Parts: sequence; C-alpha cells; structure tokens
Amino acid sequence: MENELKPPEDAPAFAAAASEERVASPPGGEYLSSLARGVALLLGAGASCGIAVWELVFGDLMRVYVRSNQIEPATRKLLALFGGVGIALPLIAVAIYWWTHRTRPLGAARRIELLGWKLSPLCLAIAVPMLFRWQIWKGLDIQFLVMAAITAFTAQKLLYRSLAEPSLFSPSGRVASIRRRGADALERWSPWLPWVIVLGLFFFYASYFSFFTLRNHWNLGTSAYDMGIEDNVVFNAMRGELLKASPIFGPEGTHLGHHATFFAYVLVPIYAIAPRAETLLIIQATLIGAAVIPLFLFARNRLGPYQAASIAAMYVFYAPLHGGNLYDFHYPPLGIGFVFWLAYLVDIGKYRWAIIPLLLSLSVREDIALSVFVLGAYFLLSRTRPRAGLALAAIGLGYFLTMKMGVMPYFRNGKSTFVWYYEKLVPEGGPGGFGGVLVTIFGNPGYTLGTLLQSGKVKYFLQVMVPLVFLPLRKPIGLVFCLPGLIMTLLATRSALYDIGFQYTTHWALEGFLATVVVLTMIKQPEWPADQHGEIRVRSWLMALALAMAATSYQHGAILQHNTARGGFSAFRFDRTDKDVERYEQLISLRTHIPPEAKVAGTERVLAHVSNRPDAYTIRTAGIKDAEFILFQYNISGTELDRIRPVVDDGTFGVVEVSGDFILAKRGHSTERNGEALKRVRKPRPRKR
Repeated sequence: MENELKPPEDAPAFAAAASEERVASPPGGEYLSSLARGVALLLGAGASCGIAVWELVFGDLMRVYVRSNQIEPATRKLLALFGGVGIALPLIAVAIYWWTHRTRPLGAARRIELLGWKLSPLCLAIAVPMLFRWQIWKGLDIQFLVMAAITAFTAQKLLYRSLAEPSLFSPSGRVASIRRRGADALERWSPWLPWVIVLGLFFFYASYFSFFTLRNHWNLGTSAYDMGIEDNVVFNAMRGELLKASPIFGPEGTHLGHHATFFAYVLVPIYAIAPRAETLLIIQATLIGAAVIPLFLFARNRLGPYQAASIAAMYVFYAPLHGGNLYDFHYPPLGIGFVFWLAYLVDIGKYRWAIIPLLLSLSVREDIALSVFVLGAYFLLSRTRPRAGLALAAIGLGYFLTMKMGVMPYFRNGKSTFVWYYEKLVPEGGPGGFGGVLVTIFGNPGYTLGTLLQSGKVKYFLQVMVPLVFLPLRKPIGLVFCLPGLIMTLLATRSALYDIGFQYTTHWALEGFLATVVVLTMIKQPEWPADQHGEIRVRSWLMALALAMAATSYQHGAILQHNTARGGFSAFRFDRTDKDVERYEQLISLRTHIPPEAKVAGTERVLAHVSNRPDAYTIRTAGIKDAEFILFQYNISGTELDRIRPVVDDGTFGVVEVSGDFILAKRGHSTERNGEALKRVRKPRPRKR
C-alpha cells in the first residue's frame, strides 16, 4: 500500500541469534561486524561499571575531581585500575567464549553482539553515581540538568534495544517453573497490588509533607504573606464573608480582587474542626498527595495498572511539585487532583460525574481554568471526546477571561490583578492590564520570545522538563498541554514565577503528567504494520523517566535528601532544635493573652499564628490600622520597625507581656514596660535627606 508505514531501518533483528544453527561458516566478513559491535558494547559497559565502582568507593574524591578536574596521581592510578579491570573482565570472557566456539564464528559473533546489546544500558553506569551526589552540583544546576537529560535520553535508546533483543538463553526447567509461579502470583495479585502501591504513595506523601510543613510552621518558617492571608481568608469564609483578607486590605476589602479562590468555602467544613493555619497545611499535603489516585486511573485506562502505578510514583517524587507544597499554603496545587479526576471521567465518558471535578477545578483559582481549557483542547483535537472537549475548552477559557479581565478588576476599582508579573509585556501606549499582555503575546511574538531566553528561565524550564525527559514535547499535542505553564511562568518577568520553590510550578506538574500519559499512549500505538514493539517502547521510556525522575528528585526535591530543597525564597529547613521548640512556646504563651475576636497586627513571621480571627493585619503590608494588639519580635527592621517603634514610643500601645524574643503590646495599656522593651528593639534606620 502506498501509505503503509514501514519499520525503521534500525529495528532489532529478532531472528539474528537463530541463524547460528543455519550458518556454520562466515559469509565473507559479516561476523567481524557483529563481533566488533558486541566487543565494543561489552568493553564500554565494563569500563563504565569499573569507573562507577571507583566513584562509589571514593565519593569525596570524585566530587573534587568532577568540579575541578584535580586528582592526586595515586588516586588517578586507582581510577585507571578500576577502569582497566572493568575492560579486562569482559575481554577475557569474550576471548574464552570465542575460543570455545571458534568452529561457528558467525553464531558466536552474533551471540556476543546480542549480549552486548542486552548489557548496553550498563554503559551509562559511569554517570549514575555522579548524578546522585548533590555536593557535586551545588551551584551548577544547568550542568546537572543537561547531564541528567543526556543520560536519560541515551538510557531510553539503549533500554529499548536491550528489551527488544531476544533472550540469550532458553530457561531451564527449574527456572521456567519459577518464572511461571511468579507470573501466576502476579496475576493473582494484579487486581489489587497496584492499588496498594498507589494508596501507599498517597498516605506517604500526605503524612510526609504534613509533618514537615507543620514543623516549618512551628519553627516560624511560614509568613504573613501568604500563610497568614490564606488562613484569614478561610476563617472569614467560615463567617460568611466574601473572601475577606484583612492581612493585606485591613478591615474592609476582599481578596477577590487578587484571586478567585472560591474553594475557600469548600474547605470550611474541615477547617471549622480546627480553625487554624495547621489545618490548611494538612489539607494541602493531603489534596496534593491524593492526586495520585485519579492520575493512576487515567493512566491505567490507557497503559495498564502497573505502568500507571509507576507514573503515580513519579508524580510523588517530582521535585517541582515539592517546592510549592513546602512554601506556606496556596490554592493552585489543590487543583491538580480535580483536573486529573476531570480528565479520567471525561476519558471514560462519565460526563455527569465530571461536572463535580469541573466545578471544583474552577473554584480553586482562576488560572486552573487554563488547565481545564487545555484538557478540553486535547479531547477536541485528538478526536477522543470532541464534544466534551469543545465544552471544556469553552468553559475553561471563558471562565479565565471573565475572572481575569472582568470580575477581578471590578473588585480592584478597574485595575488588573498581578499584571506587574508581566510588566515587560505591557506595550507602551497600548492597552494596559492583562489585555495588553495578550496583545504583546499574540501581536509581537518576536519580542515575546526574547523574554523567554534568560538563564533563569532556561534553568527553570530544564528543572520542570528534564524529570519528564521532555516526553510531552515529543508529540504536537504535548505543546498544547504546555500552554498554561508557558503563560503563567515562562512569560512572567518576576523571578518568583519561574522558580521551583513556588506554587506556580503547579501547571507543569499538572499538565506535564497528563501530557506524559497521553504521549505514552501514542507511543504504544503501532508505528508500522505488524509492529509489536509498542509495549517495549513504553517500558523503555518509563525506565528512562524513572532514572531522570530519581536523579532530579534527589538533587532538587524534598524526599531523597534534605540539603537542597527550596520552599519559597530560601532553602527549606527540615530539622527542629530545642531552641525552636522554646521559641514557639514563648510565642504561644503570648497568644493566650489575646481574645479570639480581638484585632491584631503582627510582623511577618508571627502573624500566621494569630491570623485565625476576623481582623489580623500584616504590619509590613497593611500597617497597624485599628488593631487592639500588636505582636512582634525584637529583631525587626525596615518597614516593620518604622511602624511599630513610634506607636510604642509615644504610648499609643503599652507592653502587656514579654516572652523570650517576643513582645505583646495593647492599645491604651500601661506604658510601664515600654522603655525596657524598646531598649532591645533595633534603633530606627537613619533617614536619607
């Protein structure tokens, strides 16, 4: 047929080894080519494994060697020795095998080549110890990511060839029996074992990140902006207020001008059980972790249960997901699971049930509507569920534009929200606000592309894509899935939006994994008539993904090691010392002096511990306003010092209690203790004239 697909020229020859029985003497020099390929692969694998052993034994020396190319002569000799032994062992084995089978050189050469291809992934052993030593790559993130990407790409090619080649040996009776028993046991367990894995991943993620984010909160690692804001918003939602956010707007005003987080009202029944910031941190870790369940279902529907479970595991270890979870509490990561549920239910045609995750997705925040839009675009363009896809795309885009360009500016007196994140994309003399950003994106693509080519954005793009081995970009439909991440992060001109320590990585985690499942589904399809390699292609890609995910999760994530993970603007602290415990107890002792409904103004690191009340003001942002109490620590500076010191100095507020490093003052209280407290507070900064 004219349009019939043909197999690639480098497709593995499955019948090569069988020719040993048919050919007794070499036709020309054919056996030399097979022998050369096999020997080269085995020597490469041997040398790589030998050097990898040296790297494992002399890890600290390897770190210095890789970073500076400096090594002692004696150590260099050891390195050469390990590499030489790695070369010698397969060389000796090949020589012995060749000698014992010299009467059938072609068959022997093909078996050596077959063994070489089977062991070819070991050629990458040299890179693995280097990828899993974080000290080597500290400050060298781009170099690490490039090396991880090259290793993963090469691993996929070699793994595919290794898996596609026929088995070297026919299993003996005992081995075959063991293999059959294993297959039977796996078949018995197959209905529920993947579920055990997925539910285990969920409980692990939820408990692990709940534990460490709570510890961070008790270490005063959370801040008024954003932990205090979100805690106050949900508290006021519990009281029926319209997304009131007193930490930034004072007693009047709504957060709806900044974000449409109607999901706060969904959280109220759970939050009401224990109305404080800690409850939100547990909810956040639980919902992010629970997303593995719909992701597993969506992938299982297309790839099978065990492959779906492996993708769920990769989601849990995806480093860019961790930063957003470690940094206070934010809404975007909460929407991941709802969009996954939406994808699964639409995929299986359960449209009525899909309405629930659709509404929840839209309620989380306005930008999650972009995820709904691209999901609908996929179902439409792929012709999988075209009508449902068209509806989702229209609803998602319509909701996003309505909120971003209509509702939210209305609550900010006509001003666009967060347009300063894209300030370089707002055209001079043209339309302002978010509309101006869209005009630049679509009307001046050359200039827009120029804003993407920055080192920080290149690093960020590698951080979110290398763990996925750029798999979403292998098919055109994957580019559609990348649109929310491109718009919300890479087009931004503020560095926080393209930093994996922040919640904005949500879009890469969400759409990235959906795209990965979709692309793997396409890779599994036959590429030529009688193509039976689809399953092997998927398995090789999953193994490459596992390698890249493990390496990047180790280097930048929060699970495999605790030295490099970021949460927000700084490195995340995982430990808790006796001093931290004492300091927290001092703060809590002051909290008991504040009535539950009293208005409080607090500094950046303490307000989140008293924000569960109608009015709690961030001194740095909102000021003191009509607060009845101010809660602060001694080591304040900048705007906080400039606003607190005068009202304590002039007697407007009197010190009620001092506990360790913290001070509680009350409006109109006795000023008897003010002088003592002010001695320990930093002096005001000199004013510039």
